[in-house]
Amino acid sequence: MALKLITKQLQQLYQDIPDDYGMTAGPLEDDMLHWQASIPGPVDSPYSGGMFPLQITFTTDYPFRPPKIKFGVKVYHPNVEKDGKICMDFLQSEWKPSFSIGYILMAISSLMLNPNVENPADQDIANMYLQSQEEYVKIATEWTQSYADPKPATK
Repeated sequence: MALKLITKQLQQLYQDIPDDYGMTAGPLEDDMLHWQASIPGPVDSPYSGGMFPLQITFTTDYPFRPPKIKFGVKVYHPNVEKDGKICMDFLQSEWKPSFSIGYILMAISSLMLNPNVENPADQDIANMYLQSQEEYVKIATEWTQSYADPKPATK
């Protein structure tokens, strides 16, 4: 069942995401349970100008269990662990089988723009975000420039 649903969601993915957004996702070779995705850093955020690779691993009981998702590069963000794991309530305790892959990717993009400092993966970064927005933006921008792939120019 998982593979059938994942295949269907792959076909539907680009209907969920605006064409000009620049997000990509798909299976690694012929393995539908392991995907590579890439999301652009949101405009008006310290992640702007960067493309962020994601590794997505589905379980055989998907959609009843959420996929495991982590960034493939270092990201300075309160909701991202040092190993790149993304900590979001809806990828854990608030998971719903109705969430599509497109929805998940758009939600991660939204989280990049609006961190959830109430439930951080990294308390030090959350404290920086709360106490010194200027310093947080400076460090997050530096990390984006150092670690993220440059976002391709749009035509």
